[in-house]
Amino acid sequence: VGSEMCIRDRVMMDKVLVWGRHTRCFHWLLVLVFSFSMTTGLLADIDLMEWHMLSGFALLGLLLFRLLTGVIGRDYAQFNRFPLSPGSLMAYFRGRREFAGHNPLGSWMIIIMLLVLMLQVVSGLMTSDDFFVEGPWVIWADEAWVSLSGEIHSTSYWVLLGLAGVHIVAAVYYQLVKKHKLITAMVTGYKAGVAPAHAMREMSLLAVCASILIAVLATWLLVNL
Repeated sequence: VGSEMCIRDRVMMDKVLVWGRHTRCFHWLLVLVFSFSMTTGLLADIDLMEWHMLSGFALLGLLLFRLLTGVIGRDYAQFNRFPLSPGSLMAYFRGRREFAGHNPLGSWMIIIMLLVLMLQVVSGLMTSDDFFVEGPWVIWADEAWVSLSGEIHSTSYWVLLGLAGVHIVAAVYYQLVKKHKLITAMVTGYKAGVAPAHAMREMSLLAVCASILIAVLATWLLVNL
């Protein structure tokens, strides 16, 4: 009985917070909204374009929230905790270091995905089909910018689909083959068997609510310029 208690205590001791509630909610909301936006866009049904635009506005709000919490958050989704340096990459490839949060490859993948998502959303704000649908920024953007934005918006979603595919395959590989339980951690917020360099904490409810409010207001302002 004593040994069983020690084992259980050891497992609990090794289970550490890596992703706060705000990060997990953002992630799964992004999955839903991104999937809906891509579906309505690829179907190219004029009756779905209003929903496609609304989903784009929702993506903009989510991205602004992620940028805010990436600065003020207290978990491993905080940008200054991303191991982006060449030294971190070398240590990871040589197997000399374990990472409680994103590993270097995962960190660079997140940065790239956020940048391409923002590019896709912003280009959508300046896109027009010249007949039925136009983004809210078309009214003050010149023709050259509208044309460029349309080209970007109509092609960069393939980059996003590719990045999303790589992200899913990597997460499943780490979950099932390497037993790192990345998907489980994005549901529960906790990882077992890791030694964090810093103690992570949940963001306060006040900070989360303030971030949501700022993201919503900023989105409304950007959409209604």
